[in-house]
Amino acid sequence: MTFLNPLVLFGLAAAAIPLILHLFNLRKLRTIEFSTLTFLKELQQTKIRRLKLRQILLLIVRTLLIILIILAFARPALRGTILGTIGTHAHSSVVFILDDSFSMTASDEHGEYFKQAKDATIRLIDLLKDGDEAYLVKLSDVPNATIDPATHDFSTLRKVVNESDVSSIHRSLDDALRLSAKLLQRSRNANKEMYVISDMQATLVNARAQMSTPANLFDEQVKFFVVEIGSKAGTNIGLDSVSVKTTILEREKPTTIHASLRNFNSVPLNDYVVSVFLDGTRAAQSSVSIEQSGSASIELEAIPKRTGFIKGYAEIEHDAIEQDDRRYFSLYVPEHINVAVVGDALLDDQFILLALQASRSEVDQSLLRVQQTTVQKFPLLDLKNFDVLVIIDLTTLSASDAQKIQSFVQRGGGVVLFPQSTLPRTGSITSPLLVALNIPPVDRVTAYPAENGVSFQKADLDHPLFTTIFEREQNGRRQEQQHIESPGITASLTRQAGRHGRTIISLMDGSAFLSEHNLGEGKILFFSISPVLTWSDFPLKGIFAPLIHRSIIYTSSSSEIVPSYLVGDEPTVTVRRSAVVENGAQFTLVQPDGTEELVQSSEQSNTNAGRSVFSFTLKRLNQPGFYEIRSGTTPLIVFAANIDSRESDMRKMTREEFVTASTRLGIPAHSIQSIQPDDQLQAAVMHSRFGVELWRYCIGLALVLALVEMLIARDSRKAMQGAAA
Repeated sequence: MTFLNPLVLFGLAAAAIPLILHLFNLRKLRTIEFSTLTFLKELQQTKIRRLKLRQILLLIVRTLLIILIILAFARPALRGTILGTIGTHAHSSVVFILDDSFSMTASDEHGEYFKQAKDATIRLIDLLKDGDEAYLVKLSDVPNATIDPATHDFSTLRKVVNESDVSSIHRSLDDALRLSAKLLQRSRNANKEMYVISDMQATLVNARAQMSTPANLFDEQVKFFVVEIGSKAGTNIGLDSVSVKTTILEREKPTTIHASLRNFNSVPLNDYVVSVFLDGTRAAQSSVSIEQSGSASIELEAIPKRTGFIKGYAEIEHDAIEQDDRRYFSLYVPEHINVAVVGDALLDDQFILLALQASRSEVDQSLLRVQQTTVQKFPLLDLKNFDVLVIIDLTTLSASDAQKIQSFVQRGGGVVLFPQSTLPRTGSITSPLLVALNIPPVDRVTAYPAENGVSFQKADLDHPLFTTIFEREQNGRRQEQQHIESPGITASLTRQAGRHGRTIISLMDGSAFLSEHNLGEGKILFFSISPVLTWSDFPLKGIFAPLIHRSIIYTSSSSEIVPSYLVGDEPTVTVRRSAVVENGAQFTLVQPDGTEELVQSSEQSNTNAGRSVFSFTLKRLNQPGFYEIRSGTTPLIVFAANIDSRESDMRKMTREEFVTASTRLGIPAHSIQSIQPDDQLQAAVMHSRFGVELWRYCIGLALVLALVEMLIARDSRKAMQGAAA
């Protein structure tokens, strides 16, 4: 047994007071004998013995009563083990794991979760004594947090807790426990305790990690306390994800935004409003219905009003947790696409150039910047200045030219490839370019009768190339055609797209008319006919000009796909620009709150074989919103960072789930103790530390003894009066 207030035990000296009073009452008085009273002595001896017995019993009861009252104030407690008794007087190492994720902004009848968590942490800090040491681990700081040596300054620790704020970073409790285990392993103190102060979401535990091999990270003597904030699972509606579905982005052309939502309420939602904003202006809005505890997806069409990087976000109605009511995205609408048209045969590029001119409109008349060159002059072409190559040649380009094009594509460039019109229609075809681009070889050129020809068999209308090409207005709504008018083809390459290619349009004989191939980070579109009338009437069809136009935009977009990250990531951002950045230019990262910081880049390529490539390894992203990397005042890239959608799930972790996760890390199930963040928090910890406190029993027994004392004292007075009579 131990005493939580041992200094009070000095009060046990007061237990001597009844004995002292009793001894004073035993003083002997002078006896005067009366002859008439002699016969009474024999009668009173029995009563006097009983009276003395009552006085001794009264002395014992009063002494015990004082002892019990003193013991009650000293707070005796029974310990579970002998080791525990020894450890009471030893110094302690304590780790506080504070959940500062944004789900802690939810509230219940006791107020905001995070405020409750901070109050509970401070009350636990108040239990620390001189010589103890403590660590504060916020979930947002793991797994790579550098925790300073343990603090002994508890007033500063209270201040740090009070000034803590909710973070947008989601981290696994597993990582926090692993970090805490390392901290406790350093400690030489006998007592080691861990406290998890959290709303205990089910998503705090890494489900995949539960399948891993158990690890013994903790000593069996570590006491483990869970302070669960919030009595029940909260309700919430969250935006799960937002993505740009449209691959080919153009000014004043519809862009499809896909959003998914999750309903964590126990009731269904009808006509729940979802909005999309571009550059801060509402660009689209629709409604969706979601079943209880279900999910739903919706697609909205927004129209970019300008070129360049555009900041957008999807937003739903505000609810209990506002952080997951908005998700950010960014898109890049090209202002200029630099195109080099490379051809050698006379007039092979005539229809291509006409198609590029015809595709211009008042909106995007400056979008395509075209430069024409020949195969002979191709070695002099500086590919850093181009986004797309339109090559009307398969066999004339040299092996060195092919390697140059290969490097260009691997670094994000685009190629639209046609065979030249002078290609022999007999014999096999040897093409260093196809080998360099990892495209399956061509079997031959097949000629078809002019009166019959060959036509399209199947077209993949789901491919981004065909988005909006076949749309037409009917009754105020867009509708899509389900087929493409085939040209009459009299000559075509007989080939297949191969295992790594994708056939977009196939011919009736089973060969590929248009296929897509990927190499490195670039795209290649390969047409099987030369763009001249001696091969087909394809250049005269209405689909020709828009298909060529969109092929160029599609192949150029590979370098402008804007990445998106999660808050807490430490990303490496790669920027590919056709414009050369000035030497010695400083790069600046602009964060969502407007703060700027210099960042270093490593230029991966600045050669004639491809465009400039810059890589930026950034520090941890701490805020949701838009990040912008600039060279001077020129934005090189604008990307979005969003919160982890797992934080939206407010469902509570069951004790069984938590015990399973903890046991896997070496925390014995019997050492896990749950305590409530109420007024009895400190008492519950003390009870858990020292076992059962006995002060209540001492008070109860003291009351019983007080009643006994009253009865004995009353009988003693009657006996004394009887003896006196």
